[in-house]
Amino acid sequence: MNFHWLLPSKKGIPVLMYHRIWPNLHDRITQTPQQLEEQFTYLKSEGYETLSLSHYIQLCRGKTPVAKKYILITFDDGYQNNLTYAYPLLKKFGFTATFFIIGDSLEGNIQAENPLDRKMNVEELRLLDPQIVQLAMHGFHHENFKTTPVPVIKEAIQKTITIFQSDGIELHRSIAYPYGGRPKEKATFDELKNWMREQSIEAAFRIGNSISEIPAKDIYEIKRIDIRGTDSFEDFKIKLKKGKLNPF
Repeated sequence: MNFHWLLPSKKGIPVLMYHRIWPNLHDRITQTPQQLEEQFTYLKSEGYETLSLSHYIQLCRGKTPVAKKYILITFDDGYQNNLTYAYPLLKKFGFTATFFIIGDSLEGNIQAENPLDRKMNVEELRLLDPQIVQLAMHGFHHENFKTTPVPVIKEAIQKTITIFQSDGIELHRSIAYPYGGRPKEKATFDELKNWMREQSIEAAFRIGNSISEIPAKDIYEIKRIDIRGTDSFEDFKIKLKKGKLNPF
């Protein structure tokens, strides 16, 4: 039973987190193109306007007013199926999105045999119109930052920036924490945040399943809403308003 009615409505901007898009398959991280199109149709009918990553960060920093009914759409891991199935739908609806890319995929080192798990290569990333899709970071080897030493995290971020620059692909200096993981110890996390600030990393995204606050309390802990392929359409509409399905 859903107890979403117990959840308070929250002001802010929903940041939706997607992963794979694949025909006739819906699991925790996979939606069908039909599910995605139904959700996009609903967003359009409800008057939502999608944000570029740059515009969203300006709003998070309180630099521009929230003048419309905004939403930020994000896809993690850089799956090839995002290019095949999600990108045409973004163009169809006039939407923008952010794709968080694993740096190692640009070197072609993580190309899975299963087509479902294949990542976009450099040539495919170049097919994405930067006015429609902004690219940002998702680790270099998809490291779990919760268990990875800070020096290794720093190296992963620096390597990702370097490889994007060497390939001439525009990269926004923001990151989605792989697995949503962050250092457990406050002092360690503060060290990482300070370093990211020094390196002009503009923002970092966790999961959290809540509407993101505007302005952001912490630009390096922006919350996203996990949209799953196992969600019903009604579940999607609840998450859009509440962030999650149940208060418990």
